[in-house]
Amino acid sequence: MRKCLSSLLVLFMLVTSFSLFNSRAEAADYTQGVELSGAVATVWFKSTVNTSWVDIHYQINGGPQQNYRMANNSGKSRYEQAISGINSGSVITYFFTYNNGTPAYDTGTFTYTAGNTPPPSNSSGSIYDINPSTIPVAPGGSISMKILNGTGGAYADNQVYWGVLGINPANNKWSYLDLSGNLVPISTALNDAPGHLTKNGINYANIYHTVSDASWVNLPKITSGRMFLSVGTPLYIKTYNDGFAGPDINNPTDPNRNIYFDFVEFTIDNAGYHGNTTRVDGFGFPIQHRLVNQSGSYDKTVGELESETRAGIFTKYQNEVPAAFKSLATIQAPYRIVAPIHGSFAPGGANANYFSGYSSYSTQDILRCDGALTDAATCAAINRHVYTTSDWNTVSNYYKAAPANFYAKFWHDHSIDRLAYGFAYDDVNGQAAYLEVGDPKGLIIRVGW
Repeated sequence: MRKCLSSLLVLFMLVTSFSLFNSRAEAADYTQGVELSGAVATVWFKSTVNTSWVDIHYQINGGPQQNYRMANNSGKSRYEQAISGINSGSVITYFFTYNNGTPAYDTGTFTYTAGNTPPPSNSSGSIYDINPSTIPVAPGGSISMKILNGTGGAYADNQVYWGVLGINPANNKWSYLDLSGNLVPISTALNDAPGHLTKNGINYANIYHTVSDASWVNLPKITSGRMFLSVGTPLYIKTYNDGFAGPDINNPTDPNRNIYFDFVEFTIDNAGYHGNTTRVDGFGFPIQHRLVNQSGSYDKTVGELESETRAGIFTKYQNEVPAAFKSLATIQAPYRIVAPIHGSFAPGGANANYFSGYSSYSTQDILRCDGALTDAATCAAINRHVYTTSDWNTVSNYYKAAPANFYAKFWHDHSIDRLAYGFAYDDVNGQAAYLEVGDPKGLIIRVGW
């Protein structure tokens, strides 16, 4: 029985700024952009830190500087300022002042030319729009891979990042994927190599690409592969000669705690492609994961429904789960909804004994499916609240009463074909968001928002 190996493993750009407040703003704190509709340009600012106000300072064609407090668009989780009277060729020069708690910062200066700056591409396209016949045939046993920007304009293609890490079966070395489809060995030295990333004075390997970098990329055979996805900024991951230290959401000082990220897991071997989306550790943003085979007999997609938005999921989660599970969507908000074991169900937490009395196993062993509870079927039955019944396989009986893993139930309720990896052995009885085929042709990953 497969166990979703999703326990999280153990980029900072400086922007030149004006000196109204603190002398520098961190690009990792925010993303920004301009959207043009007719003669109105909407400048937007999306914060990733503790921001309660944003001011914009702009000039049109070098004219007088205008200063405004930006309006908060809660539906898009960003601040906006509409500028009218914009014609083709108009040049908007602008910068922002924003707070991160008490301190305030100025950003660098940005320039937008109406009619010359292309809008984000693939910003809301459906994963189903890609015709299997248009997928390139990759050479040498590899498959063609495409990353889609489904953020609906919230992030441009050059703000949607992805990076693949895994073991190269040809040499058994931990490697990252470059745009040419090569698995390049990682090392400790890679953290300080040219083009490395830096945050808080610490260097990290730059193994990332953006949606705008390539249409299709060859993905070769790989073992224990993990595709890290993020928006606004790449992730900060330390690489070593024998592995890497990924994001640790339990660590309050982890450099990735204030980044919107998620990931997909897969292995490609002689038997084909085997991969999944996962909510075992948490939810960063909606993901769709589509796999197409060469013969045309397999075309399947898993993940959250495309109709689900990130803001909508946060709202629905609060409305649908029992009280004990609600805080999982607030303790690391707005960045993620965490799994129970990373919240109040951990040892010492308010719900540390949530499953007490339902079985002889601890709440933590039940949620992790480890320790004293390693039998997959038993762990699944307890999480689904069918453990004390004689029928563990009738799906309609799952999660009908407490105690149950209502966090996992939520993801099934909002996922394609109700398939989700809500806990480690959620593949029992075929309930996981898992894709597998022997002759893979194309892999398409869509980042939603």
